[in-house]
Amino acid sequence: MEPTEIKHIIHAMLQLQGITRYYLLNKEEARAIEEMEDPFNLGVLEAVKHQYCVCLVHDSSWRIPTQSIVKKINGEIVFPPVAFPEVPAKNVVSSSPGMKVHEYLCKRVRVEGDEATLLIGFDL
Repeated sequence: MEPTEIKHIIHAMLQLQGITRYYLLNKEEARAIEEMEDPFNLGVLEAVKHQYCVCLVHDSSWRIPTQSIVKKINGEIVFPPVAFPEVPAKNVVSSSPGMKVHEYLCKRVRVEGDEATLLIGFDL
């Protein structure tokens, strides 16, 4: 059963334009994602380490990212954690998963047409 605060946060996420569904990951799923995600996807690797991690499904009407989703660090292309200011929680980060993790998530939450997945990690 989800605590009242989590229900409030998820409700706030579902009010955002373009967000169609959500899935709250459990700790085992978060660990599985951590193991299968590309080591250069720093955003996903950070999101799953938070107290809560939610998979949001969004369509093409979703907003543009709040900051750059790709950076070059020490000559390597990485995908950093991205701010997600709409979530009323602490230490909020977001990131788009790689294809392997996206397919893993699609087995847990329905994704249709041009929809995509997005991971949001946060603490209370």
